[in-house]
Amino acid sequence: MPQVLKLTLHERMLSAAEQVFAEAGYSSATMASIAQRAGISTGNIYRYFDNKEALFSAILPDAFADAFRRLLKRRLAGLVDASDVTELDQEARVQADELLRFWIAHRLKVVIILDRAEGSRFADFGAEFVKDLLRATRTKLRKQHGVRQLSAPQELVLTNIFQNTRRSIVSILEACEDEAQIRAAVAAFWSYQLAGLAGFTKGVIS
Repeated sequence: MPQVLKLTLHERMLSAAEQVFAEAGYSSATMASIAQRAGISTGNIYRYFDNKEALFSAILPDAFADAFRRLLKRRLAGLVDASDVTELDQEARVQADELLRFWIAHRLKVVIILDRAEGSRFADFGAEFVKDLLRATRTKLRKQHGVRQLSAPQELVLTNIFQNTRRSIVSILEACEDEAQIRAAVAAFWSYQLAGLAGFTKGVIS
């Protein structure tokens, strides 16, 4: 029985930390605020975790970031290969759903790593996410349309588009806890986003 109680307390601390990191961000979160959210003393939380970084690592291990990158890479490869990003084939739709299911299963973790990780070892993950989207778009324009380089204004617009992508994903995952709501919101956003990218591409190659 004591082992069960300890496990429950450990899980409660992790859940509280995930919530606090998602709400306040890594830099502003404190061990005291996490302990308060978990309903325990600050001293008690230090019995399990040496510091905030150790607690953060327990929530967001390298394996989580690696899985996110791997699923994103597959998703972007499907978009690069698609002749029309608004009409994806079955494999590309499967890749998109794999990434979405990952986001749903790890809703607050995705919020943290994309937008609330400043001061942690994943501080640059959100910026890397945007760069990956930019890189995939440039690759698609080069392979399918022979566009070797975007102009400075085009780069600026595309960067802003993908910064908005990151912020929108975070906003959806923050606001929606129910899977059906998340799927509906993401579907609506992608419909707008992919059509916009198709329009951007037409402007670049025209």
